[in-house]
Amino acid sequence: MMKMHSLALVAVALIGGIAAWYFFGKLFFINFEAGYSSAILVLAATTFSYWRLIKREGEQNVYSGLPDETECIDDRFGLWEEEPTKNLEDASKLLKEQKRRIKSGSRDFKSFLKTSGPAFSLYRLGAYALLVYIVFELMSAKSFEPVAFLAGVAAAPVTVASVFWIRGRC
Repeated sequence: MMKMHSLALVAVALIGGIAAWYFFGKLFFINFEAGYSSAILVLAATTFSYWRLIKREGEQNVYSGLPDETECIDDRFGLWEEEPTKNLEDASKLLKEQKRRIKSGSRDFKSFLKTSGPAFSLYRLGAYALLVYIVFELMSAKSFEPVAFLAGVAAAPVTVASVFWIRGRC
């Protein structure tokens, strides 16, 4: 699996770089490769951060001791039984309570901190800092081509998505 991803990413870098150089020149090639490389680093950092979050959650097994909320809601009033045992007014109260809870949509700060780790990880922030640094360096050298850079940045996620799509079809 990882080998196929790596080969596809390297192939796009080589083919895209050669095509950029051949059709548009050296400046387009440099911008394409800079954008592609920085986008690959961002994708890798993001993937690694989420992988660490999932691994950590699996080790802690935080949710195993908590009761499943759907079990409490699904048949709390015996609505799925042959003969209802409770009054339907209680079910309507439960439905209104659930709607109110969904509409409020507020998450507490503790759950935000648990799930925001990958968004603010040092790997990801470092990759974005490198991307910004590359753009500033290209701009200071007066060799920044936004179209070529964005083509390189867009090629990385398209390549990864294509590999997953091809793997899913085979």
